[in-house]
Order: sequence, then C-alpha cells, then structure tokens
Amino acid sequence: MEGDLHTFKKLAIKRFPRVGEQRSGEESFWKKLQFPVVVKEFAPVTSLHFSASPPHDFAVTSGARVQVYNCATNQSKKTISRFQECAYHARFRGDGRLLVAGSEEGIVKVFDIGSRAILRQFSGHKKPVKAVCFTVDGLRVVSGSDDTLLQCWDLSTSQSICTLRGHQDYIKTVVQIPTSSDLLLSASYDHSVCLWDLRSGEPVTVLDHGLPVEAVLAFPSGGTCVSAGGNYLRVWDLLSGGRPLAAFSNHQKTITCLCFDGSCQRIISGGLDKQVKAYSVEDYSVVQTLSYPSPVLSVAMSPTDTHLVVGMTTNLLSIRHQAARKRDLTTFPLLPSLPQRGTYRYFVRGRNSKPKQEDVVVEVRRRRHLKLYEEHLKKFNYRKALDAALTHKGKNRFDIVYDVLQELARRDGLVIALSKRSEEELHPVLKFLTNRLLHPQRCRFLIDVANIVTGLHCITVFCFFGCLF
Repeated sequence: MEGDLHTFKKLAIKRFPRVGEQRSGEESFWKKLQFPVVVKEFAPVTSLHFSASPPHDFAVTSGARVQVYNCATNQSKKTISRFQECAYHARFRGDGRLLVAGSEEGIVKVFDIGSRAILRQFSGHKKPVKAVCFTVDGLRVVSGSDDTLLQCWDLSTSQSICTLRGHQDYIKTVVQIPTSSDLLLSASYDHSVCLWDLRSGEPVTVLDHGLPVEAVLAFPSGGTCVSAGGNYLRVWDLLSGGRPLAAFSNHQKTITCLCFDGSCQRIISGGLDKQVKAYSVEDYSVVQTLSYPSPVLSVAMSPTDTHLVVGMTTNLLSIRHQAARKRDLTTFPLLPSLPQRGTYRYFVRGRNSKPKQEDVVVEVRRRRHLKLYEEHLKKFNYRKALDAALTHKGKNRFDIVYDVLQELARRDGLVIALSKRSEEELHPVLKFLTNRLLHPQRCRFLIDVANIVTGLHCITVFCFFGCLF
C-alpha cells in the first residue's frame, strides 16, 4: 500500500475528438455502389429492364439476343436468341414470368422465362418494332413500330384488340401508366408524347416536346410524366391537360434513356455525352454525375437500389452493385479457433482467465516505462520537463506540450519553467503559443501562459514578433 502512494502517476494526455465530415444522404447512397463490373457484349446494349418481382433479375437487349442476368452473381443465366435480326426493348411482365421483345422483322415475341420458349408471336407491323410493354393487368401487350402505329394485343387469343394512329414518325418508346391498365404513353421522333386510352383508341393528350423524343417516364401517381429529347428534360402535368411544369438541361448531347431509382425519388438519365446524371424529384437539381468511357444508350436501376446498370454504344455493359451484407453471427455463429503461434492472440492467451481456489497466485509487477518529460516531472525538474515536451516527436506533440503546461500550472511550477530563459530557449515556447493560441478549446489557458511569458521576457517577445512582421 505504501509503495502505491509513492509511485509516480503517468501524465494522461487529453485528446479532443475530431470533427467528422458530414456526409449527405446522396453521398452515402451513391457511395454504396462499388466500382463497376464491365461485361463485353456482342453488339451495342440498346435496352435494359429489371424485373419488378424478386429476385429482380434484369434483361439486357443486345444485337439479336436478349440475356437475363442474375442480380446476385452479376452473370448471365439465360440467353434468348430466337431472333433472325436485331431484338429491341425487352420488358418483363409484373410477375417476372414472361418477357416481351420487339424485333427488326416487325414481329412481337412473348417468351416464358423458365423454358425460354416462344409463347406468342404477334405479326401486324410492317416495319421494325422498337417499343413494347405489358399492360398493368398483364393480359395485354402494346407495341410501337417505325410504321408510326401502335398495336394492342390480347395475350390469350393472340389477336389485335385495337390500332392507335396519331404519330407521324418512328415510335421510340411505350410506357404504361402505373395506376391504370387502359392508359399509356408513347414517344415519337415527331416531337410528340401522346397519352392514349385503349378503350377509345384515341389520344387523350398530345404533348409537344419540341425535339425528337427518345424516352418518357410516368410517375407512380400517374398524374405526371417526364420526356427526354435532345439534351432537354421536360416535366408535364397530365391531370391538367399536359401543362408543362419544368424544363432543364444538364447534358451536352442527346439524352437517350431515362429511369427511376427504386424509391422513385430520383430521375436517372443517360446521354451520348458519356454521362449518367441523377436528379432529385423535389427540385430537379443534379445530385450525382457518373462518367463512362462511351456514349450511353440505356440505363436501369433495380427496385431495391442495389444495382445500377448502364449499356453503351461500344458493346460495354457496366454493372455497379452494393456489397453483399455480412452474415448474421447470431444465426450462423463461427466456431472458436485456437490462436496460432507468433500471433498477438497467442501472446496474450490466458490473460483474462480466473484462478481456481487451489491455485497459488504469484503477483508480478512490471516496470512502468516513463517518457523523458515524465522522468523530469518525477524529479521536479520543471524546465527540463517543458524542454523535453517541446522537443518530443510524435503525432500528439502539441497535446503533450499543452498537458505538461497544465501539470506545471497545477504544481505552481509554470513560472519556474518559463523564467531565466535565453532567446534560443524561449523561441520554441513562442512558436508553440503562436500556432496554438487560437485553438477554441485551449485558448483560455494558453492566453494565461502567454501573459506570463510576456511579463517575464517582454523584450524578447517584442523582438520575436517584430521579426515576424
């Protein structure tokens, strides 16, 4: 007990917490997507689409085939090559069991995902079919062709239900209004976006984009849509007869594709300027920009926001994905492993073991190693302790000097350590005070130290600061 009273207590270095960088929600969202996996296809990737049902596989349309990629492995698991020429705009049905695609020969084909067999073929267009989609109920297919016509097909009978006429140029894309099975949007190179009612076969609203329209999106509410043409995006209010809500341009070249993220809080666009941009749906400001090595033709994001897939003109397919979650150790506990020789675990083994009643405990006191400034403090050599702290080398050198000064003040030895110093011995103290005097958490104490130094060495301090200025 007496030995504990006479032992010197090591100086505890106070460390203030660093102010962490405040990361916005957008930065956290996009940082989760790792460096992309790049796959080389046999032709330009013209279309991408994710299945709305788990496991959210995605269809890649490239050349004369459609490939279905597995989201878990980012590898192709099925290839559909039942096309004589190019395939276009492959789309999943809502349940993920069927897939529809247009073709260069003007035939619309419906495939079973499990067997890859052709279930239906719709022949009625005279030119290539480059836009197809399922209706919300999954019972009909709508196709748009370069012959400026839209056809609605019945899946059960393979018959055409109606033909929609209204466009004057190639039809580029067709999308369904999410809230109705009878309403859809079509975009054409005649600068127009048409809202159709399949019950009447007539356009309800015609929107003039002003440029050839490459893509169109319908918001989940069904009352708003976004069209892309040229390097402009335009937002329309469908409930008020097609009133324009906003128009913005952030791409340098033509925008070729649009999609939503999984939560429909961001609009994602890709263009021929080799960039993919994300916009907030609140104010349509750019929240993220991604650059790619080639012009972008297609883009899609998974419903779970875990995958961002981009197709390019140079046959490249880029897949950005989130890292797999670590397995739950409570569900799958790991077996304890024995420590190997030469490791830290082997060196400290048994340190926390408790002795039994019949064991004899031998107490071993390890010699405590003190720093040089602590050795001088222990011997009450205040001047040498301060000099040792000022010359100490390490990352926390300034923290050590500050704590040594506080310890000297607590012992009433601050004046002893600072007095009777030559100009060379005083310069390190003045440099420390000059660099750290404005520290917000330490300035009050350091100002008191500066006042003591000024009172003891006013002439030297005046000369020192005179040289600085």
